[in-house]
Amino acid sequence: MSEPRGARGIPSIERFLDELTAWGRRVNLVGSTSPDALQVHVSDALGVVDALPAGARVVDLGSGAGFPGIPLALVRPDLRLTLVEIRERRVAFLRHVKRVLGAGFEVRRTRIEHGPEPSGPYEFALMRAVAPLRRALPLARPWVHDDGEIWVWTREAVPESVDPATGLAGRIELGARGQVLRVRAAAVPRGTL
Repeated sequence: MSEPRGARGIPSIERFLDELTAWGRRVNLVGSTSPDALQVHVSDALGVVDALPAGARVVDLGSGAGFPGIPLALVRPDLRLTLVEIRERRVAFLRHVKRVLGAGFEVRRTRIEHGPEPSGPYEFALMRAVAPLRRALPLARPWVHDDGEIWVWTREAVPESVDPATGLAGRIELGARGQVLRVRAAAVPRGTL
């Protein structure tokens, strides 16, 4: 698999990784801050960069250290991106990166379970390393328009409750690291799966 566009050499991504490494010495933001581990996170995030339509309204739920949201925002400034995180130290980091890089994403401190802000749901909800697929889909559902999609980075198969013929909008393969399942929001029942 070729390296996704922008995975190396974009100064803003390099600066983001420098900030993540520096903060990682004091605050547990991500498992490992080794260059190879961080490159995997960036590559996974940018694996979907060309699949999102121009100007899409996107929410990164459980953003943590900013994956996949920050790399996407840096490579695709046309996206209207909101990063949602509940943990205070991680929110502080996300806001710091936004300020330092002058990036156009928003940061919102709330629980995913509390649902979207009053301005309404998004076109796309992204979830990477938040919860098992069966839990991630119903968590994301309130955040997305009925005609939107929920994208989950996973190694799991599509749950039986989502009909692959009508509920699955597609997959983005990430090689040995799994896939991004694109699930039509309307195919996810409200409540638990």
